[in-house]
Amino acid sequence: MSVKHKTTSHYLKLKPLSAALLTALLLPSAVFAQASTDAAKPAAPKPAEAAQSNNAIETIVVTARKRSEELQSVPVAISAFTADSLKRANIENPADLQFSVPSAILVGGDTFTIRGIGNGSLGGDAGVGVFLNGASVAPAPQDQFFDIERIEILRGPQGTLFGRNTTGGAASVTTKRPTNKFDGELSIEAGNFNEQRFGGVLNIPVNDVFATRIAGYSYKRDGFTKNLFTGSKIDGRDQTSIRSSSRLNIGDDGVLNVALGVYNENSSRTRETKRLCKADAVLGCSPNELGFDSPVASTTVLQRIFTVIGPFGLGPGSPFFVATSPFPAGGNIYAGAPNPTNVREVSADTDPTFSLDQKYVTWDYSHELDAHTLTYVGGYTTSATEQNTDWDNAALPFRFTRPLTYNKDRNNTVTTDQLLSSDSFTATGKTTSHEVRISSKYSGMFNFTAGAYYLDNSGTFGFATWHPSIEYFQKFLGRPASTWFVNTGGRGTLESKALFGEANFKLSQNLRLAVGLRHTAEKRTSNGFSAVLTAAVGETSSASESSKNTGRVTIDYLINPNSMLYGSVATGFKGGGFNATNVANPTFKPEEVVAYEFGSKNMFLGGSLQANFTAFYNNYKALQLGQRINGTTLTSNADSKTKGLEAEFVWAPNRSLLWDANFSLLNTRIGEFLTVDAANPAQSLTTTTPQVPVSLLGNQLPYSPTKKYKLGGQYTAALFDTGWTAVTRLDYVWQDSYFAREFNTPTDKIGAWSIANLQARFISPSKNVQFKLYVKNLGNKNNITRIVIEDALLGSYRNARFLDPRTLGVSMEYKF
Repeated sequence: MSVKHKTTSHYLKLKPLSAALLTALLLPSAVFAQASTDAAKPAAPKPAEAAQSNNAIETIVVTARKRSEELQSVPVAISAFTADSLKRANIENPADLQFSVPSAILVGGDTFTIRGIGNGSLGGDAGVGVFLNGASVAPAPQDQFFDIERIEILRGPQGTLFGRNTTGGAASVTTKRPTNKFDGELSIEAGNFNEQRFGGVLNIPVNDVFATRIAGYSYKRDGFTKNLFTGSKIDGRDQTSIRSSSRLNIGDDGVLNVALGVYNENSSRTRETKRLCKADAVLGCSPNELGFDSPVASTTVLQRIFTVIGPFGLGPGSPFFVATSPFPAGGNIYAGAPNPTNVREVSADTDPTFSLDQKYVTWDYSHELDAHTLTYVGGYTTSATEQNTDWDNAALPFRFTRPLTYNKDRNNTVTTDQLLSSDSFTATGKTTSHEVRISSKYSGMFNFTAGAYYLDNSGTFGFATWHPSIEYFQKFLGRPASTWFVNTGGRGTLESKALFGEANFKLSQNLRLAVGLRHTAEKRTSNGFSAVLTAAVGETSSASESSKNTGRVTIDYLINPNSMLYGSVATGFKGGGFNATNVANPTFKPEEVVAYEFGSKNMFLGGSLQANFTAFYNNYKALQLGQRINGTTLTSNADSKTKGLEAEFVWAPNRSLLWDANFSLLNTRIGEFLTVDAANPAQSLTTTTPQVPVSLLGNQLPYSPTKKYKLGGQYTAALFDTGWTAVTRLDYVWQDSYFAREFNTPTDKIGAWSIANLQARFISPSKNVQFKLYVKNLGNKNNITRIVIEDALLGSYRNARFLDPRTLGVSMEYKF
């Protein structure tokens, strides 16, 4: 049974402010009609003339093959966005971007899944590589898009030119570079939930040799979720990002670009938004139904500790001495714990905190030779995050018989009769990457790209949870303080080296062949630790070395100057790794894929319709699938096959209208695979029952909707005879149901959902001033995007994440 959410989600039920803004957004349509039919005003420009620069189909240059080429000439499935198209579709962050990419989903707000492949492992690499200015350093996924030149989403394995962690695809972000003109931009935005955003850009051409560009923004808003217990609005934002970009001309043939960035966030961002559970007397929460209950506490370890040990009390001399048991007879930890049925409301005794700091630098140097271009691309980034929340996601009415003194979290010891718990996730990372390549620019039938690559990565992670029952139990047994809480974590290193090359042959006027090869060698180390109701902190240490050859063969045929067919066969791999806190299963294998793709890129109707089509079939060996189980992480390997169809369209029937759309069909199936399910109580710490493997043969991969489509349309015209241009745009996205886990149980299923966004822009005659009104999630729908099963220690309830509710606002942009 699916959860029914209370919402005022239909258009006729908009609040007055929403209705007023909606009226303002729709008003330009009426204005357009008058402006375009009023022949008595010869001074007013025609809509087509006013819209000429707005609705032309852009010629986008991409670097998907490590050289600059027009999008329509590249035989790769790419969704590409320029600064103009990002603004046109109001794409401000990765969550917005997912709607405009076929077969793509953003999982948990920070990880892309493309064609069913993403970050399935825990402690391993993502399956969709992210690159910034060509370097293997990723911007923080929580950061917004600002001062962006181009974003390229390459769908399908990209193991030849982009490397080891691209079995699902690659996302390449290119920031704007300095220009030779002194200019800048200021922007301000305000909206509901007390949203405030300030942004700016300043471009300074110092001289013909050196230029620099500074860009950044500050963003704040209240939370979308109300904590009824504390009275706070949680899942809010307070983030700042700033970036400098500099260009140095070295002689007549060399150019050095350097970008430095800093991102900082201190928010109440939540890792998971809402606790969902249908109480079950045996399992804690039902594996077949979701609801707004609390788990049945008698099924949890935390309750059993008090039930078994509590009645005996603790005698004098115990480090946790009490004269009588602090646990009331017949006590129930979760009894009466509220769980509001409104998904935008919670009741928890602790508000979440989220901090993230990232610093990065990218650099690229290109030197033009007579017949070659020599390029060096590098990057360096460091990051640190701490994310804290209420472990049981509840404000418990339960009270001990007397106050107890215990550790509530890492920094606070309390004396109270309340039962307070918390958890904390921490991580640090450091990455350095270097790539040197040379590309030819011969005039004949042959050209090539060849290079070498090096990456060094190190990081740490820790997951700790505090609960008085765990501390009570460990102290009772005389165990050390390092085991008084669930204490898991580790550190790891990765060194990756590669040689790669691609040869391009022009076999005839219309027929081209590309053959690429990459050899990768890598070394990994891992050191993990774990203490989950154990006598000591257990430690593991592992190391591995591996190497792999991957390649691609592509052939494309130009049917006519406006239509191309292409086909490719490619291989890719993602390195194996370590289950850092799992002694029984310490490692998992590399993930490998053989991918077949056939596509067509076309311009029809005299160049007014761009239509691209793709069909693909991917055969994955040892696909990595991860879960949390028994207080540790477990990533296993399973064979899988994915196949599908994709289409992307842009149509400008005239200079006033612009339509765009994308569609995708996706079929994913897991092969013969036996594994254990963390949601099965036989696998939890609450029972000694042996493991019971289940077969996943024929199941769908997680986050793989079988159908998805997006439709967008905009109308541009003159605004009376003012010289201003007005643009009204509507975008609508729908995607089919999918599963949050590979086990495909009823509570894993996320129902089909849709979202509509509306905006209106007003542009001055000189195009230096722009006002925008917008509404996102027009229907105010509570769409679930992710479900995670909590540990059996707490009753195996589900944590759910939702898309943002309806947001609306106004912005002003001034260019000088």
